[in-house]
Amino acid sequence: MPITRRNFLAGAASAFAFRNETLRGMDAIEWSEGSAQNEDFWLRLRGQFNVDPNLTVFNHAGLSPSPRVVLDAMAREAKRANADPSYVIWRKQDHELDGVRKDLATLVGCGNDELALTMNATYGLQTAIMGVPMSAGDEILATDHEYSRTFTAIDQRVRRDKVVSVILELKSPPESREKVAAQIIDKITPKTRLIVLSQMTFLTGWKMPIKEVAAAVAGRDVAILVDGAHGIGLLSEKFPDMGGHLYTACLHKWMMCPIGTGVFVVKSPWIQKTWPLHPADETLDGDITKFSQVGTRPAAPLLAIKEGLEFHNILGLDRKAARLEHLRNRLASRVLGEPGVVNLGSLDTRVCQAILTLQFDKANCAALAGWLLSKHKIHVTTMMRAGMDGIRISPNVFTTHEEVDRLGSILASVARTGIEG
Repeated sequence: MPITRRNFLAGAASAFAFRNETLRGMDAIEWSEGSAQNEDFWLRLRGQFNVDPNLTVFNHAGLSPSPRVVLDAMAREAKRANADPSYVIWRKQDHELDGVRKDLATLVGCGNDELALTMNATYGLQTAIMGVPMSAGDEILATDHEYSRTFTAIDQRVRRDKVVSVILELKSPPESREKVAAQIIDKITPKTRLIVLSQMTFLTGWKMPIKEVAAAVAGRDVAILVDGAHGIGLLSEKFPDMGGHLYTACLHKWMMCPIGTGVFVVKSPWIQKTWPLHPADETLDGDITKFSQVGTRPAAPLLAIKEGLEFHNILGLDRKAARLEHLRNRLASRVLGEPGVVNLGSLDTRVCQAILTLQFDKANCAALAGWLLSKHKIHVTTMMRAGMDGIRISPNVFTTHEEVDRLGSILASVARTGIEG
């Protein structure tokens, strides 16, 4: 049955109150036909985005485009604010963000008073790493698969406060969840004060054993910071299920919200303990809003999160995950059997998800990525951390079979003969 404004808004499963603007133009989509393999369905959904016909993008794990309804909402709110910025932004739009914050708290699984709106995941990473109480000799533990900005912040904390950086080197392809958890736990000492782990790594989509590590430090004065940048909007696991204390995520990847939007979540006992990155009044020491004291900022991108949440909820997390898995497997089936090709991640969704990171004996990743862009107008990104020399491939839900098959054919040829021409 096709979705309509009436039957969708009336549905008991609806978690949000949808705006008509979000649904306009989507009534024609037959949602009951939204299987992972149905190209007609995904081509109709593709029509909701502004896609460059001259470029094929396989780096949506880096940044995903927003559907037009999100862009329109952002433009509408920016125009509204521009009529009288000091009045509209500070006296109206800032207060309207309370509803956005409430909806995001529902998505993440935290209290409204535990979530701050931010510009990206990096803001939360750096706030936690620089703000969790530590003294000289205390330790920050992370794996070498964490996002690069994690190490930038850790290095500064080391320089500033003489804390100790403990970085666990992990192997690729991934080892078992149990073995990785044991390796991380083995690095925990009485001096450990902060553990930084990705819900899903940016390198290969590897899911870190956060819950097991959290159980090992339960009752101790150790904070676990979860980097949820690649998990939010894709994985069903909510923040409380992981057992962490602080959580950061951007909303411009799988959530498809405006670029430059994110969340920083801090469990109540740790709000008081953690210093904000930007100074806040002492009266806010125990208030989550102390992490939002960044001065004047546009409200339009944050307000347009509403449309992004609505679009995500209509599309459905399970449908989104299934489509991405289908596309990844389709590409893998065309490449992994070729000589000298190594999957640096895993096709097992219990281990890795959405991302395919490949290494080629006959081509280094930088040269390959540059050649794909210049010769074939295909955009991928390189992964040159943690001993890797691979390209990271991440389709979007609207990526077509034709695009996947074309990339697969090109990469199969590279595996056999190297880069040509």
